[in-house]
Amino acid sequence: MKALLIKDWKLFMSQKQFFLITVVIVGAFLFSAKNPAFVVSYATIMYTVFTISTISYDDYHNGMSFLMTLPVSRKDYVAEKYTFGILMGGGTAVIVVAATAAVFKVRNTGLSAEDLLVSVMTGLLVAVFFLSFTIPIQLKFGAEKGRMALLAVSMACFVLIMGGAALAKRMGWKGGELGELFRKIDKAPLGMIIGGLGAGCVFLLLVSAFISLRVLVKREF
Repeated sequence: MKALLIKDWKLFMSQKQFFLITVVIVGAFLFSAKNPAFVVSYATIMYTVFTISTISYDDYHNGMSFLMTLPVSRKDYVAEKYTFGILMGGGTAVIVVAATAAVFKVRNTGLSAEDLLVSVMTGLLVAVFFLSFTIPIQLKFGAEKGRMALLAVSMACFVLIMGGAALAKRMGWKGGELGELFRKIDKAPLGMIIGGLGAGCVFLLLVSAFISLRVLVKREF
């Protein structure tokens, strides 16, 4: 798996234009934004998205068939993609948080540790959901069909959410129980919330990795 990580890292380092554009955008927002939430979330998600690009590059010109002839198992390949995505997302979050703290100090703008923590958690949660849903789809359908499949899944989720909300409203449910649940969560200790979210993310990634492995095992090269 180490060789695959090195391969994807070198691939990332070769994308200088992508790197420079995101750095400029993040820098601009750091020096203009009053709240760091968007900056941290944007950077974390953008660099996590690059994991999906590595799968597209691997598929290019039957590259996946060549990779599978090397001493690399399909299990190793799947594990590397999730590991690379987590490292990219987590590493980016740490770097951007450090940069945010430094910039906000220079700007003499008040920034609490709680705001930074919420920003990091938001970015990482979105990154985990993105990886969990897109990696199996990308491995199953490839780059072109994968985009269409992801769009279809997103639209289906949107329709289900909107349909569910409309049905609940029609049935006279005002969401009081849900509001009460959120109030209880808000009053819970921060450590308990972080632990619960962390456990949920690990579970989601494990389920996604299992599905991805099943998809890749059935795939013929």
